[in-house]
Amino acid sequence: MRNKQKHVGLLVEPLHGYGNLILDGIARWVHANPGWRVAVFDGERSELLKMARTWQGDGIICTLTDEEFVAAAESRDFPVVNVAGRYDKHRIPSVLGDDAAAGRLAAEYFIDRGFTHFGFTGGTSSKFSMDRFLGFQQRIEQAGHSVSTFNSPLGAELELGNWIKNQTIPFALLASSDRRATSVIQACWQSKLNVPEQVSVMGMGNYRQLCELSTPTLSSIDLDMETRGFEAASLLFRLMSGDPAPSAPLRVPPVGVVTRRSSDTYAYDDPDLGKALRFIHDNAHKSIKVTDVVKATNISRRSLENRFSTHFSRTLHDEIWRVHFDRAKQLLTTTDLSLQQVAERSGFRTAPALANLFKLKTGLTPRTYRAEHRR
Repeated sequence: MRNKQKHVGLLVEPLHGYGNLILDGIARWVHANPGWRVAVFDGERSELLKMARTWQGDGIICTLTDEEFVAAAESRDFPVVNVAGRYDKHRIPSVLGDDAAAGRLAAEYFIDRGFTHFGFTGGTSSKFSMDRFLGFQQRIEQAGHSVSTFNSPLGAELELGNWIKNQTIPFALLASSDRRATSVIQACWQSKLNVPEQVSVMGMGNYRQLCELSTPTLSSIDLDMETRGFEAASLLFRLMSGDPAPSAPLRVPPVGVVTRRSSDTYAYDDPDLGKALRFIHDNAHKSIKVTDVVKATNISRRSLENRFSTHFSRTLHDEIWRVHFDRAKQLLTTTDLSLQQVAERSGFRTAPALANLFKLKTGLTPRTYRAEHRR
């Protein structure tokens, strides 16, 4: 007998530009798994709240942003899946970002670029914002540093600029969202602080239009909102099939840092070390050797290698391959390139060379890694 078509409602708020990415992921799942009749509701909050209370179907994917939405979701007698991390006082099955991991990723990025003075700005009333801060703070403190914080509503650029001016320059500043990060850039402009030379700025979410329209363009953590939508649809399918609800939110890890102008700098007092690092990152797409990096500086190989040993817990050779490896991982999870093409565009030259390092570093083949971490 033919399976009954499932009627699914989507009540996904814009979420400051990220909602459409979540819908993209849901659409990808639906196209790959026929059998749903989808009703998309795009309206004001009051209209969505009404639909959450009254709409009749087999399941809902929605954004629970406050107590009223939670009460509406909990009143339904069919499965509901939440994709918003703003409000967490509920037991509705959820698919969210790994916000603590995103904070740690931002910290690693700034530490690798030589920063020793760090800040975080963003509201702490939202669970996702607090988790991003705690992940960031934890990694910074592990490196022996501390994090200054500034929490204020959007529009307080004058106060924000005054706070930044009282920090030690160069200063690495993580904002809880891309919207707040653009406010940071505006505050720096008003306070005559140069971004990224004096203040290196990073946002969260990689809302591409917002990041590209910022002046300078905004670096951001790609939280992989599309996969959040895809996994939410997959979870709703399982719940409608009778599977038990997970005991905790499913967490989607961040893809990585998308570097744009706002953070594209190094904070080392040593200009040759900075030149070496920039050369390595700028040439991550092709095969380079230690001698190539040395030629990009004004010092000897021994001197450069000694400086790497002093500043990092890895050698110059290790740094080259770490950057190549990170680029390979990004290409595997964000493109459909063949393994040979990934190898050629991340400095490995051949697919077997890429596979050997993947097996050594992760215990997985590149194909398995791609399947498990696919966007």
